[in-house]
Amino acid sequence: MSPTQINIITISPIYVPIELKTGIDRSSPRYKEFQTLLASSFDSIIVTQSDEAVEYESIIKDSMEHRLFTWKNSLLENNVEIHVFPNNVGVAVVSHWFSHAGDSGELEAKSQSEAKILIEGVYADFFQSLESICASPQDDYFCLSEMPEESSVIFWISRTLLLSSKSFHLSGFEILIADWLAYTQRPEDAQDILSGRLDCSMSWLNYVIVDWSIDDERIDCMILAQYYYAAQDRCNKLLKQAIDCAYNNSNSRDAQKLLSRSRVNTRLHQVDFHHHLNYLTRKKRLMLESILASWNYQQLTENGRRMIEICSSKINETESEKRERGSLLTDLILVALSFFTVFELSLYLTELSREMMSRPTLDFNDENPSFMLKLIAEIDTDVMFSSGFLMTLCLVFVYRHIKSR
Repeated sequence: MSPTQINIITISPIYVPIELKTGIDRSSPRYKEFQTLLASSFDSIIVTQSDEAVEYESIIKDSMEHRLFTWKNSLLENNVEIHVFPNNVGVAVVSHWFSHAGDSGELEAKSQSEAKILIEGVYADFFQSLESICASPQDDYFCLSEMPEESSVIFWISRTLLLSSKSFHLSGFEILIADWLAYTQRPEDAQDILSGRLDCSMSWLNYVIVDWSIDDERIDCMILAQYYYAAQDRCNKLLKQAIDCAYNNSNSRDAQKLLSRSRVNTRLHQVDFHHHLNYLTRKKRLMLESILASWNYQQLTENGRRMIEICSSKINETESEKRERGSLLTDLILVALSFFTVFELSLYLTELSREMMSRPTLDFNDENPSFMLKLIAEIDTDVMFSSGFLMTLCLVFVYRHIKSR
């Protein structure tokens, strides 16, 4: 097979050090004004806004855009795009051209290697743009984190083979498509594509799209699918880290904060996913759900819910331990107060009784001297204090018995 120019688009979920603050209403007029200002102030930023006066005004286009914005570096020949979403997750899209002479494995390796180099190469400029956005006095919506290490930026790199149906008759293309999809979940899609029954195969990591166009909704669906899967996967990893920290870290306060934050972020992501589905066109929603179903996305979210339950149990357990410690401290304070109260009462009775016995004129209103005061006056001081201590112990045992029941 003679060398042929092959177009491949790599779609790579990446970490972005910017996230939308919790509780921001993206449909508010103030936020939309900020988006307009953002697009006009930065040449590298593209903001897509819905122009619909009411929701669901059109059935041929989405009613809501889930991206925060899209960053473009048009200086490079490959034109790197980074689609920025909430939850510190973005999707980098890079277009590649390679000479192909029959080895699909070589195409995979080349596309991944080149995508990694290009993404890491523009990441510093991308981060500088994020710093400029967050430094804007109008920005009250985004949180910026520190610049991450380059090795931790890219989650994974998926490859999309863009083909024209007119090229199927060329020698070697049947083998290329078959080899490209051989280790995906649906290798049989190769024959369906060649026969014209399918115009795409998007099962896992290696994809094929036939007769694609600019703003192709199949590419857009894949970007959304990559984001939702990567964001849920990241939420699950943060939940796992929070659980490990909660059970192994001695600093329970930091562990509690990490547990609570991870749990909230995961729940909000799941809410956003189901909410955003309502605003997609019918065709795009079906395609997105089909892609995620082939990736077992439901199992991923179920695993996240199970970890949320573990987080909730640990938080409740910690709160219960705090309440028990607080109750124990309260008991100790009550014991101390009761001891000093009984001790002070014993001292006062001893002092009063002996004063009354030594000065009979003090009880001139009584017909006879007080028998109780006379009895107490005759008791040794140490015996009185000991009896007060014993009385305190008795009160403690009675209190513990009542509380245990």
